[in-house]
Amino acid sequence: MATASFCDPCSEADKSLTATKYCANCEERLCTDCAESHCRFKAFKFHHVIDLSAIGSNKFIFAKKNCNVHSEMILDYYCTDHEIVCCKSCISNEHRLCQNVLPLELASKDVRKSALFNDVMEDITHLITTLNALDNNRQSNLQSMEESKSAITKQIRAVKSKLLKQIDELERELTTSFSSLQRKHEMEINKQKQEISQVLVDVEENKNKMDFFRDHGSKNQLFVFLRQQVTHIDSTEAKIQQMLSNSQEINIIFDEKKDVMIESLGSLLEYVQPCLVQYKPRKCQQAQIKAEPMKYIIGFEKDTGLKLEIGETYALRDVTVTNDNKLLITNTSSFDPKLYVYRDCKDYETEIRFSSKPHGVAVIPGTDKAVITLPNQKSIQFINTKDMTKSNTVNVGFTCVGITAVRDRIYVGGVHGVGGIIKILDTNGSILKTIKQESDCICFIGYDGRKEKFIVRCLDKLLCIKLDGTLVYSKAISGISGITLDRQGNLYFCDYHGSNIQRISSGGKCSEKMLNKDNGISQPYGMSFNNDFTKLFVINNQYTSVCVYKCKYL
Repeated sequence: MATASFCDPCSEADKSLTATKYCANCEERLCTDCAESHCRFKAFKFHHVIDLSAIGSNKFIFAKKNCNVHSEMILDYYCTDHEIVCCKSCISNEHRLCQNVLPLELASKDVRKSALFNDVMEDITHLITTLNALDNNRQSNLQSMEESKSAITKQIRAVKSKLLKQIDELERELTTSFSSLQRKHEMEINKQKQEISQVLVDVEENKNKMDFFRDHGSKNQLFVFLRQQVTHIDSTEAKIQQMLSNSQEINIIFDEKKDVMIESLGSLLEYVQPCLVQYKPRKCQQAQIKAEPMKYIIGFEKDTGLKLEIGETYALRDVTVTNDNKLLITNTSSFDPKLYVYRDCKDYETEIRFSSKPHGVAVIPGTDKAVITLPNQKSIQFINTKDMTKSNTVNVGFTCVGITAVRDRIYVGGVHGVGGIIKILDTNGSILKTIKQESDCICFIGYDGRKEKFIVRCLDKLLCIKLDGTLVYSKAISGISGITLDRQGNLYFCDYHGSNIQRISSGGKCSEKMLNKDNGISQPYGMSFNNDFTKLFVINNQYTSVCVYKCKYL
C-alpha cells in the first residue's frame, strides 16, 4: 500500500513518485503525470481532482460512498420519492415502483447552490449557536451562585450580630449547608457542561467537514454527506432538547427569619426555574437538482364519507390526525361525551369515554400524545395514542375550548371572565405564559410556526395575533367554527351559516371559497388535514357527520 506522500497508481507498479494531486472520486493520490492522464480519459473526465496540499490536516474526511444495506455496492442513485441515497441493488429490491429515481450525478447537480446545502449549513450554525448560548448560560449560573454566596454570607452575619454567643455554631451550620448545596449543583452543572462540550465538538467537527466538502470535495461526496447530516441533525436536536429539559436555573437565596430564634438563623432556599436558553429547531428543507416550491392546493374532490357508528347521538366538535394516521373526533353529546378513534382515518377502532364534554383535540407532533380540552372542568387531559388510554389531567384555570400543539408547546384558548385568553404550556402541561385578549371565547386556535402567530376563531370573528398578544388583523365571519393550515401556511376556515369553506393567504389579504353547498358542505364546524395533506376531514351537517375531501394539487 502506498504511503501518504507517494502516488497510489505508481506504487502499485513498484514506483515511488511523489503525489501532488488527489482524486476524490477514486480516492487515490496521483503524481503529476498520472493526474494529467487521469483527466484525459473520458471515463474520468468529470472526476473531482484537487491539489493534495488542499487536504492539509483533514486527512481525507470524505463522505461514505458504500451502501449501508449492500456494503459491497456503491451509492449511485437518489430516490426522490423516499428521499434516500441508494445503490443499484436497493433500486431493484426496494424502489422498483418509484417514479422519481435519479442518478447521483444528476441529483447532486448544483448541490452547492441548493436549498439543502443552505439548510444543513444553517442548521449546524444554529446548533453551534444554541450550544454556545447554553454553555454560557451554565457558566453564568455558576457565577451567579458564587456571587449569591457573598451576599448571603453578609445576610447571615447581619443576623448573627443580633444574637449572642450561640450564633457562632448556627452560622457554621448554614455556611456548611450552603457549600453542600453549591457543590451539589456545581457537580450537576459541570456534568451538563461536559455533555454540552461533547455535542458541541461533534457539531463543530461536522461544520469543518461541511466547509471542506464545499471547497474541496466532489459533488457526490458533498451530496451524500448532506443527506447523512439531515439524520445527524435530527439526533443532535433531540440531544439538545433533552439537555434543555434537564437544565434548570439554580439560585440559592437566604430566607431570613423575622423573629430570630436562638435555635436557628434561617434556612437556604433553592429557587429553580426553566433554563432561559430556548431552542427552536429548523426544519431541513429537502432539495434535489434545484429547490422546488411545495405543491399548491388548487381544489378538492369529494371522497367517501367517514362511516360513523349507528345508534350514536352525535354532537361532533373537533377532529385531528395522530402521527400513526389515526383519526380522532370529539363528541360533546351530553348523553355520551367521548373521543372516537378511526384506524387509517377510515375504520372505527375504539372510543374513550369522559365524564365531562370534550371539545378541542390536538396531537403533539413526533410523540404518542394527544390533548383534549374539558371546558366544564377548566382542564386539559392527555391521551396515549399508542394504546388509546387516558393519562393525566391538568387544570389550566379557565374555560378552555380551542387547542393546538407543536413539538415542544401546547396552545390552549378559551375565556376567562369576560375576555378571551390563550395560555402557552409545555408538553407536560406546565403553564409558561398567558396572553389575554379583548375578544369573546376562543373556540378554535391554530399556530403558524413560520410567522410565529396565532389564528383564532371567536363569535363572528377571525383574528390573527402575535405571540406578544398584538393584533395583526381581524376578519368578520359568521358563527363559530373550525380552522386549519396547509403546508404553505394558508388558512382554511369554515363559514358555518354560509355553508362554505374559505381559504386566506398566509398574509391574510386574499380570500377565496374552496368548498360550498355544491360540494356537500352544510353548516361545517371542525376540520383538519391528514399528515401528508392529501385529504381534508370536515365535521359537517350540524355536527352529525364527517365528510372527506381529496386534495387536488397544481
